[in-house]
Amino acid sequence: MLLRRIDLCIVVAIVNVMKLIIPVACFALGALSLPIAAEQLVPAEVEEKVIPTEISEPPYQVGQLPSKQGYYIERPGQTSINFRIVANKIRIYWIDADGLIAPPESSAGNVRLNGKPKIRSYFNLQPISAAAGLGAKGIVRPPHIFNTVLYLNQAEGGGGELHTFRYLMSMGAPTKSGEPNPTSTN
Repeated sequence: MLLRRIDLCIVVAIVNVMKLIIPVACFALGALSLPIAAEQLVPAEVEEKVIPTEISEPPYQVGQLPSKQGYYIERPGQTSINFRIVANKIRIYWIDADGLIAPPESSAGNVRLNGKPKIRSYFNLQPISAAAGLGAKGIVRPPHIFNTVLYLNQAEGGGGELHTFRYLMSMGAPTKSGEPNPTSTN
């Protein structure tokens, strides 16, 4: 009888120890397998961004390198907005930190041009080819010297962005330097 009581006490002690060891062992095995799983995911997730070195020709597509021309509106922590007049047509592009065309952040807007000679002064903006930016259907007669008011609708939550700046004829030609044209403080 005493032998059975000792055996039963030993069995109960072993079972209690096993209750503690099994969760610890499972946790240790899970922790050991985590670095292996992470190593397998890293190469698949890391995708090197290839930045084009040759300037693309209009019409631009998202990811292409445009010529530096027009007026650049710098927005801290966001893409820049590029307003340009190409072949007497208004074009708006969003430019990322690498200088590449980014997806548009607005689906509509309008532009008011104030200048001389008396020209058509109001243009609606709509998406252009390959969804790379916004453009106006009307022709902007030269000379291209305007006080410009640009309004872009926000894609989310209504409202919009308003920018005012002076557009000069010299902004219509591509620049050879790596620096964009003067930027707005608006």
